[in-house]
Amino acid sequence: MRALYRCRNNVTDKDVLSAITVIVTRFNVAGMRPHDMLIHMGFKFAARARSLRGMKRFLKLQRERDNGMSRNQFRSVIAKFSIGHRGLGEIRNGRWRRSELLQVLTGFDDDADLPRKQQYHLGSFLHREDWQYLHGWVAVLARCKSSDTIWEEWQQWKICDARQRPKTLQSHARMNTRIRGDYWFIEQMAYSGDIKRAWQLLGESDVPFERLKSRVTHRLLDHLEYCTVWSDAIATAMLRKYDHELSVIEKALGVTWEAVGEDGDGGHVLFRDQEEALEDLSAENWTPNENFGFPHADTAPLATEQEQSLHDAPEGDLVDHTQPD
Repeated sequence: MRALYRCRNNVTDKDVLSAITVIVTRFNVAGMRPHDMLIHMGFKFAARARSLRGMKRFLKLQRERDNGMSRNQFRSVIAKFSIGHRGLGEIRNGRWRRSELLQVLTGFDDDADLPRKQQYHLGSFLHREDWQYLHGWVAVLARCKSSDTIWEEWQQWKICDARQRPKTLQSHARMNTRIRGDYWFIEQMAYSGDIKRAWQLLGESDVPFERLKSRVTHRLLDHLEYCTVWSDAIATAMLRKYDHELSVIEKALGVTWEAVGEDGDGGHVLFRDQEEALEDLSAENWTPNENFGFPHADTAPLATEQEQSLHDAPEGDLVDHTQPD
């Protein structure tokens, strides 16, 4: 197993996937049962290699063994789809086609008519009552802009025990399972591009607007026509958004604002060579922000280290209220 992983230093992930496929085939021909870890490696490398055929093969083998999928395996596969913000997997293997990834997630063309227990797409291994499964699942659906599926998951989330009877989260005093889940659904619906529903989720949730991250509020504020709640915090956020957008323009042009006095007077000054700035702007691949992600350009990470600690936080006792402090 370790040798197969070390192969990545010298060959592509597709080559490693091919080697695993040959090994499994030879075991089957010989009438021997491949080790479970080999099957796990198969669908992980199929995810890395962006191989629809490989995912179908190894997820089907996993289902035939009736092994299910542990939370670590489930999260690991989603991570191998390269939906993080650094873009390392994307640099090595490119991006998934959205249509193919949606098959992997929600149903292959040839397993749709099978009984639920015989289906083998990734969603068939999901345990919705376990947040360790659900938060990554919702995130990858958002990257595929599958807002309808996220909406269906939201309907199920609203009636689940973790939301109806929320528990505290260790080391996160202001959070509980209900608020954590509501926030994540709002954020991911915004990333999916369905801003109307993101506003609707905000209106149905316990999350105040001011608790949202700026990368989420900016998306919501781009479509105030769908606003379901209003507060002074939203008006203040609009001013911060204008300031952010102006700073993006200034950075692109290589200038910064230098204030003079307290009455708002001042002027722009150069902080980089103007010719160099204009040359960068003329590049065909120029964007105001990084666009790593998949299967569409998106600057949002799956989860920062701090956010991941929130998703991993052990659950404690039941809480008496669901409103944030």
